[in-house]
Amino acid sequence: MQLKSKSSWLLALLTIVAVISMYNLMVPPKQSQPEIALKEDTDQKATIQSVTKEVSSPSLLFEETRLQVSNKRNQLRQKLTQKITSEEYFVEEKNKASIELDTLNKEESTEALLEMDIKSLGFPDALVRIEGQEVSVTVMANELSKYQANEMIYLIKKECEDANVKVKFGANNY
Repeated sequence: MQLKSKSSWLLALLTIVAVISMYNLMVPPKQSQPEIALKEDTDQKATIQSVTKEVSSPSLLFEETRLQVSNKRNQLRQKLTQKITSEEYFVEEKNKASIELDTLNKEESTEALLEMDIKSLGFPDALVRIEGQEVSVTVMANELSKYQANEMIYLIKKECEDANVKVKFGANNY
């Protein structure tokens, strides 16, 4: 039963990869404009690093990015689970893998929570990526005020206190 389940999961994953590959062949590559740096106040020095405007359909880009990150994380989750259940590894290695798996799950849930919180600020869509202490936020908007960026940074700092936050915004052409 478990082998059949793994086979169907693998088939679904390969189908998704094929669809993404075809999409990438059909859609022209995304173009970015130069980075626009915000003037930083003294109390914002550590929070606002950069703001970038993207020229593309952010909604499709968000979904594609979410799918790619999900695929990578599922592969990592599978490796970690395999390591935890294997008899080949020492207890310390299994504990380390368990901690990594917990961290991965926490990052995923925090990203989803932050995306919902940012959407509640009035943005049609948001994409949050956490990689260690780096938090990257991309929102769907024609422009982003300093106030809105600070609101997002405040939300993120409540969840990830020592985070290095980067805020981007994309044109609203979904």
